[in-house]
Amino acid sequence: MYRRLEKYHMPDNIRNDEFVKRQQQIYKSGIITIILLAINIIVFLLSNTLMHELYSEGVMFTSAVVIDGELYRIVTAMFLHADINHLFNNMIMLLLVGAIIENYLGHAPYLFMYFLAGIFGNLLSMSYEIRNDLTWVSLGASGAVMGLVGFMSVWIVINRKQLVKDKSMLIRLILLLLFVIESCFFQQGANTVAHFGGFLTGFVFGIINIILFNNRKDMEGIA
Repeated sequence: MYRRLEKYHMPDNIRNDEFVKRQQQIYKSGIITIILLAINIIVFLLSNTLMHELYSEGVMFTSAVVIDGELYRIVTAMFLHADINHLFNNMIMLLLVGAIIENYLGHAPYLFMYFLAGIFGNLLSMSYEIRNDLTWVSLGASGAVMGLVGFMSVWIVINRKQLVKDKSMLIRLILLLLFVIESCFFQQGANTVAHFGGFLTGFVFGIINIILFNNRKDMEGIA
């Protein structure tokens, strides 16, 4: 005879196995994240071997955008990286956060938010330079990636009471937060203005999508 258990706690090893399997499924279905990852890596390899001119022609240089009208730099700079560490940090964040957000939002909204965050971050950086009479050369995907972090932050704030009950998940979030802070705000030469602009874009996008459009579903892969 079977008895219904009023309170049953699944063993941690089973829960962890299910979490790992679900993570693998999410990463495999994150088509846009994989494509963005591949493009960034390919561009980095080309810009450091056969096509060195990609740096001079593609980085974010305010005077080239404003005076010469080279608006494309606002986008191309998002796919260029200064060195292997710069690339590695951005791609790790893209992989860890991007696939989860893509699974939550869907491919098209996710891609739209990614580019919107990167573009707004570069525009905010450009306006800051002009206002303070500065001359920066900016590049990297971190503004766009910070948009993903901003979106996830809205979901975490809304679901904070539920999340604090899961210690393993809370540890993962804290480690991710520390990595993001170190990568985006404490690295030498980090463009914190662009990072903030990207984060703000994702945060506002999260408020619109999750709160105004009432998209309150679970964020698989994080919880």
